[in-house]
Amino acid sequence: MNKFLLGGAAAAMVMASAALAQAAQPAPKAGQPAPRASMTRTENRTDVAAHVHKMFARLDTNKDGFITKPEVDAVQAARADKIEKRAERFDPSKIFARLDANHDGKVTKAEAEAAHSQRVATKGGQPAVAKATGAGHLFDRADANKDGIVTKAEFDATGAQMKARMEKAGMHRGGFAGAMFDTADTNKDGKVSLAEAQAVALQHFDRADLNHDGKLTPQERQQVRQLLKAQRKPS
Repeated sequence: MNKFLLGGAAAAMVMASAALAQAAQPAPKAGQPAPRASMTRTENRTDVAAHVHKMFARLDTNKDGFITKPEVDAVQAARADKIEKRAERFDPSKIFARLDANHDGKVTKAEAEAAHSQRVATKGGQPAVAKATGAGHLFDRADANKDGIVTKAEFDATGAQMKARMEKAGMHRGGFAGAMFDTADTNKDGKVSLAEAQAVALQHFDRADLNHDGKLTPQERQQVRQLLKAQRKPS
């Protein structure tokens, strides 16, 4: 049986293109779970180069065609600062009061969707899209007993978990992005070109594409994570 083994920095970089996306991604808004689209959809190998190009442009802040470690660190630090500030402002009680339209001490999914859609529409967004995304996910997470109603106690418990995650995310300032940079800097000149970033992303895509069909599925990502955990265990 063939064994799938990843070593050293390569093991940490099976999702190099996703790491680039996370480094440039805006922090989640208060009251919403962090977006994880890159981990829950199937990614095609043919899309990797374009995806990395887009994220590379965001990280290349001085537009000289290279990414340096200070640029990566600065983007990560700015993101961490935003998360920390949003965590400080995050108040589950205020959010619950806004969702509980009839003030009966509980929130139905219809109330959550209506409040979220109204908020998005006020900012010029599309209510229908909002209804299908943020509000639904938040409600499902808070509805611990799955009875179709979120009580204040359920919402407070979920809010405390979300705030803790936001605070934890704010404390991580560039560790994973730094590993990504060191791996992508193949010639060790202290900077990463677009070609280097794309090449490394494709290499690690191929390592994670276990059945080599040119597609990286959520199931394959999960398998890779399990393999990495197994490799980290002392023999």
